[in-house]
Amino acid sequence: MIQPSKKWLFPVILFLAFTLQSLGQELKRYEGPLQIGPYSGKAIYQYSIIDLDTTYDGDFQLQKSNLETLMENEDSSFRFKGFFDEGVANGPWEFQFGEFQTNSQTQVVDNEYRVLVSGVQEIGAGNLDQGAPDGEWTYTINKINDSEIDKILFKSTISFDKGVPQQNFQIENDSSVLVGRLLRDGLAHDEWSFYGTENVEDIEDWFFDDGLLRSIQLKSENGTEDIEVFNANLPNYQVTALNEGYITLLRSAINLGNGESHIARMLAQNLGHYQKINSVLDHLGNSNFKPNMKVRVPFFPLDSLQNKTLKKIITDYESAARLSQTILENSHLNIVKRSDPEALFYYNAAAKIDTAFLKPLGTLVKHTKLDIVQYQQIPELLNRLWPNGKPGTKLLVVANEKEEMREFSLPSSDEFEYESNDLLSVSAMATYAKMSLEFIKGSLASRLTNEEQLQMLNGLEEELIELNNALEKQLDSVSGLPSDHIKALSQIKNVADSSLTTYADIKKTDKKLEYGKGVKTCLLQLRSLATTIKELPERSKMIQKEYTDAVWNPFMANVMEEEVKKRIISAYEDVLTPYFINTVREELSCDNAGVLNGQIVDTQQIIMDLRYADTRKLERKLRREKRPAEVIKLLNEQSNLKNQ
Repeated sequence: MIQPSKKWLFPVILFLAFTLQSLGQELKRYEGPLQIGPYSGKAIYQYSIIDLDTTYDGDFQLQKSNLETLMENEDSSFRFKGFFDEGVANGPWEFQFGEFQTNSQTQVVDNEYRVLVSGVQEIGAGNLDQGAPDGEWTYTINKINDSEIDKILFKSTISFDKGVPQQNFQIENDSSVLVGRLLRDGLAHDEWSFYGTENVEDIEDWFFDDGLLRSIQLKSENGTEDIEVFNANLPNYQVTALNEGYITLLRSAINLGNGESHIARMLAQNLGHYQKINSVLDHLGNSNFKPNMKVRVPFFPLDSLQNKTLKKIITDYESAARLSQTILENSHLNIVKRSDPEALFYYNAAAKIDTAFLKPLGTLVKHTKLDIVQYQQIPELLNRLWPNGKPGTKLLVVANEKEEMREFSLPSSDEFEYESNDLLSVSAMATYAKMSLEFIKGSLASRLTNEEQLQMLNGLEEELIELNNALEKQLDSVSGLPSDHIKALSQIKNVADSSLTTYADIKKTDKKLEYGKGVKTCLLQLRSLATTIKELPERSKMIQKEYTDAVWNPFMANVMEEEVKKRIISAYEDVLTPYFINTVREELSCDNAGVLNGQIVDTQQIIMDLRYADTRKLERKLRREKRPAEVIKLLNEQSNLKNQ
């Protein structure tokens, strides 16, 4: 048998491998329908198979226009044309969007009938580098009249270097122009000016220093106004995008009197147009098509508690907003309140809560979702949200057609305090607003239609099942806890089961709704209490660690750990913890679950706060005191003295 020569065997294998690889990457062509997000039209593009995936690779075009629709009424057209390099948008691209009508006039050009159209055409054009703008990009909006450009409604011109905007930029509309300058890293710098095309004198100027907006100057018939914006002498600053969040931050932080910033409005318009292109590219693959202008802002870092509190505010606000909408937009209730003073009172109470609580809370939630809370000092932000002070728990509202006033408040309103200027107080406000609207909705249940009552009941029962399941799951994981702690958790489960059993036995829908809301509150409080009981051993370790000092022992010539303020630790460990556990085991009910949990948590915080306070007098009193109620009283008195 003749063996193949090694001299030609290797080149043949290499040739075959190269050939197979080339075949796998051979460009293919597709022509047919394609939908990219909300845009559905006819596509012509090239693609390749890479790692068994179909990948845009080569020329790409997607367009849609409909003559029949245009002739009948109006046509929305678009065309996206560009190039992909193995799934990444590169090279020259153009995006067109149009809204056109026709008056049915036609022209014959080169033996073709052409329909004259009028409307608005948007064109974004420039080069892309790895999906990001590169070189000069323009976005133009033209008013079209009989197929001719009648007016330029908007045009932005920005130069990029691989996604980073640089040098001078210009944004204009049919009556005004904004010009500004950017550094090599995209940071805003120097003077940004807005002026009218009919009058070359500046109307509004922004003054940046290395990305930090120092001041704004406004000019009008009444003179010139200078507004200080961000302080340059704060300890911390952060670079962030000049995006919707930054514009919202400016609108919140500065008062422009009677009007809105012209520059902010034009920047916001430009952001919207860039986002329109970015959404198309996002559906075609990864993209970073943004103006990417950068700014510096003051930075006030949020701690973990503040971030957790903001999440709770969002949850309670969104629940309250849904309740408010349900009440205020209920068509049946809007009819009933005309002749029913009680319905009118509760409706007006809901409207007052919506205005005084939810509107400002909604602004805070928006700031949180835009990630700009940390760029503002919390007390200043809250003062802007409630410039006249936060509303109280007791609200005066119109009670009848005679416009006599009546006070609304929750039965538990005395438990809510939110006078302090921090996020915890705002969280208490959000909870109070939610609970108030739940109370109002329950009070109005008999005035809603039966169908609405049934929907409310179904939604409530779904919440009760979800809360009870979560509680049971929480109580199942008790390994490693002391036996008395486990017995306390078992009693929590008994109280939850008992409340649900009572709820199930109620037949009347309105009474079932009212009681069920109480059960929901109870289950929420029991979950919090269960968490607190399970965390008792860990909290005990934290307290002991806090009250331990490292002390030098000259006799042993080493450092030893020594417990300080032993009477305070003993009062917590030997008197209060057993008392809390026994109270849960023997006296727990839906009526006292929230109070008991708050008492445990508050006591733990007081113990931690007293570590470095002068507690000599307290320690002397604790020496013989073994009554839990008296120990709690002494701790509270000491805490109040510390806070004075």
